[in-house]
Amino acid sequence: KLTDIEFNLIKEHSQKGYNILKPIDFSYPIAQIVLQHHERLNGSGYPNNLKGEKILLEAKIIGIADVVEAMSSHRPYRPAWV
Repeated sequence: KLTDIEFNLIKEHSQKGYNILKPIDFSYPIAQIVLQHHERLNGSGYPNNLKGEKILLEAKIIGIADVVEAMSSHRPYRPAWV
């Protein structure tokens, strides 16, 4: 299991990815999608605890894909679930 410090370090990647991508002119809101991909419909996600329709559809889709990938992959702190 991750410690609180380890989990807080992991949670920084959304903001760091956003900061890297923000200056680039994309035809879609790619930086916002990266920032929001760990937000959850009920507001329990991070980094901004967004809820429901405040989360971009694309970020919701990437979030689902991220959860499926995480569940099906071995991690140093737990085995794959499927």
